[in-house]
Amino acid sequence: MATTTATAPQAHLRLLALLTAAAALRIYLFTHHPHLQQSLTAHPQTSTPIHSLTTLREQVHLRALAAFHRATVPAGHHSPLVVATLGQVLRAPSSEVASAVLWSVLDVLGAWALYRSALLKSRTTASVDKLGAGAEGHQTRSEQRALKVAALYLFNPFNLASCLSRTTKPLSSSLTLLAVQQAMEGHAFLSTFVLSLAAHTALYPLLYLPPLLLLVRRQTGLLTNGQRSAHWALVSALAGVAVGFGGGIWLAWTLQGRSWDWIYHSWGSIILLTDLTPNIGLWSYFITEMFDHFRDFFLLTLNVHVLSYVAPFTIKFRADPLFALTALAGIFAVFQSYPTVADAGLFWGLLSLHPEIFPYLRHPLVTTLLLTYATLLLPIFHTLWLGPGSRSGSGNANFFYAITLVWGLGGQAAVLDACWAWGRARWEGERRERVALAARVDPGAGPGGE
Repeated sequence: MATTTATAPQAHLRLLALLTAAAALRIYLFTHHPHLQQSLTAHPQTSTPIHSLTTLREQVHLRALAAFHRATVPAGHHSPLVVATLGQVLRAPSSEVASAVLWSVLDVLGAWALYRSALLKSRTTASVDKLGAGAEGHQTRSEQRALKVAALYLFNPFNLASCLSRTTKPLSSSLTLLAVQQAMEGHAFLSTFVLSLAAHTALYPLLYLPPLLLLVRRQTGLLTNGQRSAHWALVSALAGVAVGFGGGIWLAWTLQGRSWDWIYHSWGSIILLTDLTPNIGLWSYFITEMFDHFRDFFLLTLNVHVLSYVAPFTIKFRADPLFALTALAGIFAVFQSYPTVADAGLFWGLLSLHPEIFPYLRHPLVTTLLLTYATLLLPIFHTLWLGPGSRSGSGNANFFYAITLVWGLGGQAAVLDACWAWGRARWEGERRERVALAARVDPGAGPGGE
């Protein structure tokens, strides 16, 4: 017990050092490499019109002008809640420094939430396995593993680039991870409330609600040993959705001058793909090349396709709702209307919470090479098409679209491999339990006896 007490401050110090180093690195890149920041702000891998800093600044400026002239507040791609919140930072006298600190803090907050989620996952796993004698060693290993999870998230190049681009994606990712952490803590109301706030930034986080409800219900029973009703936890979670999402809509309506036009310009743009600026997703080129009279049909098809994964994944992985949420994050990272590398960073961060499946991955090298290949060629092909290289006529839209297909293939290969590995790990665990049970019933039985 004394050893456990002594190692706790050390773990906290290591976590503090990690978070401080990651924040310092980001602030250094913000302040000493402005050209890198400007390049990432305008690049389709890290920024889209729906989430970009440019459109956010434009809305903040137009809102300030409307308030000065007492005119109607113009709507834009960002929710009025996001504009009102982040606008306070972007209008500050030293906005560059303030925004650098804010976006760095958002990444640090997401990493802290992942750290806590990893610890809680290990704790609940130990309680299910009824770990006894090795509890102290298990706690030390859990803390080390949680530190690795946080470090992988903080120093993931995708997350680092997204932070430097200062889009609203890091805000959405951090709120989603915080919602997962609150669910792992068994805080039903706070979990869904925070997830509802994340939905106001990108809408897609709302689709995490079904597995998150299962996760809240499961964690409430495990952490309280069944003393707190799981049904009451679900009621609290639904109340969090009502307050967070419904209250956010009312507040946005009020901020917009009692107008509903912001819904079409923000959420409607995500669903209807109103801005066809090229991005790394599969929608923009497809809809651009489509005949106008087919546009509505294929928009419906693409939206239903994304939505169709929620129920099957929630049902299939109901025994492990955290993995269901992770798999959905991988699906959304490829198939949503305006994806960036931040969505891939969120998926890899959540996937790091499942180290038990890593030994069963079938083709991690192929997946890694596909994603590396696409990551390196995306900026090159985009430059050949629309950048300075386009003057020589050496590239066109097909180049960029082809490499986005490779990016999507790599992302979905990772999801498919992770799902197979989860099933194999679960089967191996059940097999070991059957062997152990048979050994207790018949001491002469064992793996060879099967």
